[in-house]
Amino acid sequence: MVKYRFIIRREWLMMRLDKKVAVITAGASGMGKAGALRFAQEGAIVHIVDINEEAGIEVKEEIERNGGESYFYKVDLSSVRQIESLAEEIMKVSPTVDILWNHAGIPGPGGVEDVEEHPFDFALDLNIKSGFFLTKLLLPALKQNGASVIFTSSISGLVGSYFSPVYSAAKGGVSNMVRALAMNLGEHKIRVNSVCPGFTETPMLKEFLARDEDDDLEENAKKVLTRVPLGRFAHAEDVANAALFLASDESVYITGVNLPVDGGYRA
Repeated sequence: MVKYRFIIRREWLMMRLDKKVAVITAGASGMGKAGALRFAQEGAIVHIVDINEEAGIEVKEEIERNGGESYFYKVDLSSVRQIESLAEEIMKVSPTVDILWNHAGIPGPGGVEDVEEHPFDFALDLNIKSGFFLTKLLLPALKQNGASVIFTSSISGLVGSYFSPVYSAAKGGVSNMVRALAMNLGEHKIRVNSVCPGFTETPMLKEFLARDEDDDLEENAKKVLTRVPLGRFAHAEDVANAALFLASDESVYITGVNLPVDGGYRA
């Protein structure tokens, strides 16, 4: 009779983000909320940033009810001045930041002919500028132990988007910025990557699939799913788990990568 001896190493029992400090923007709903809850479940101290105060406080309190530690900040991330104040407040509480997930973004205007300057600028401000400046302003805290910086790009940042050329331009900028920041910050042991969600079941999905009153949401959804080999839209938790991998030490030698989470859409 063969006897098997199982050895459980102590570090295997530890949570993947135990005592690490994480900052998540747009953490009050959708993928950001899923990430905040998942990171907390794995032991992280979570700083949640969002414009929606009520929803953000609800996520914070849910983390605390489950024994975690969390903080919430109501911030308009299209304002660099508010980002400056945010970074100062975070570093007062947590001088070291181990994980920064720049998740905030919007789809922006659709089509080409009806695009106006302000919505165009706002889409770029929120999708690109907010993450860049928050990363820059948190660098003193990110440099302490080396850190994982994660951006949310999109499959629309890897290929062109029929639904929104502006969104595709913004997320394409994010994807290339990830590569550049990975090169620039590597000397500080800071890794920079992105998750690139495909079509994901969040409120933003409806904005993509039914931009005009005469759009058939259900019909457009069926058309999209014919191009997804796994046959369904992503859940917010699918993206949160991908971000968790990039946040954890399991990806310690991965940087400059834009990771598709798209069910095979780009296969």
